[in-house]
Amino acid sequence: MSKQLNLRAFEEFDIEKLHSWFNDTETLSMIGRTPMTYEETKQHVSKLRNEKTIIMCIENQEKQIGWTHLSNISHEHGRAEIGVLLAPEYRGKGYGEIAMESMIELGFNQLRLNKIFLTTRGINERAIALYKKIGFKVEGNLREHCFINGKYYDTIFMGLLFNEWKK
Repeated sequence: MSKQLNLRAFEEFDIEKLHSWFNDTETLSMIGRTPMTYEETKQHVSKLRNEKTIIMCIENQEKQIGWTHLSNISHEHGRAEIGVLLAPEYRGKGYGEIAMESMIELGFNQLRLNKIFLTTRGINERAIALYKKIGFKVEGNLREHCFINGKYYDTIFMGLLFNEWKK
């Protein structure tokens, strides 16, 4: 079964869904964040927009299923940071891979970036496996860098260079 996804500009009305995804128990444990109020979620999106982040809503048959973004875009250094978050019921089904590959294409082919990078928690093994499958390489490991639910976890830095990206 082929998965049809649409990426569209993230709109104000998408914040409600994003707020629920941010506060999902699994999400909180993977990103090492405390729950956010609706207002904090709005402020987070506003801050990203002010920083010229490219934010996209991921849709499947016109239903919001996640968001993805390119942030910390530096044309001077030819790099940007990528992020993706899916609704819990859509995780592990290939949607994240499709959405990330679309954003990577945008970054390399339209923005002419040389590198796309990300950070993730060492506990997030499913995400790390996905990132490696896409072509990201581990560039660094900050040991016990994040405190989540009473334990310290590593933060993993990963990067993908344009010349490593599948053409």
